[in-house]
Parts: sequence; structure tokens; C-alpha cells
Amino acid sequence: MFQAVTGGVIALLLSVIAYFLNLLIQDFRQLNKELSKLKELFIRLEAEQALLKTVMQQTRSPPRRSASRKDESV
Repeated sequence: MFQAVTGGVIALLLSVIAYFLNLLIQDFRQLNKELSKLKELFIRLEAEQALLKTVMQQTRSPPRRSASRKDESV
């Protein structure tokens, strides 16, 4: 009788452990998906930032004068 109760308790504990391990595995899979989405978003934002930086540098840089025009102003 004692062995049957012990076996039942052990089976119940193993079932609970298996349930929580299953939840843990699902969480890791979901985190992996979210991480890949974040990596993709980071790459996109990085590219957009580089593009905006070049555009701002082009608009802020003063227009270049030719050598002949510099001589005229002196």
C-alpha cells in the first residue's frame, strides 16, 4: 500500500515538473521569435539612421565655390 501511494506521489510530481518544463520551452520559443523580430527591427533602424545622417550632412554642408569665384570675392 505504501509503495502505491509513493508511486502515485512521484507520478504526480513528475507530471507537474513536465507541465512546467513544457511552459518553459514555450516561453523560450516565444522569446526566440521576439528576439529575431528585434534584430530585424534594429537592422532597419540602423539603416534608416545612416540614411538620415547622410541626408542631413548633405543639406547642412555649405555649397562649394569654385576657385574662380573665390578670387572674385577677394
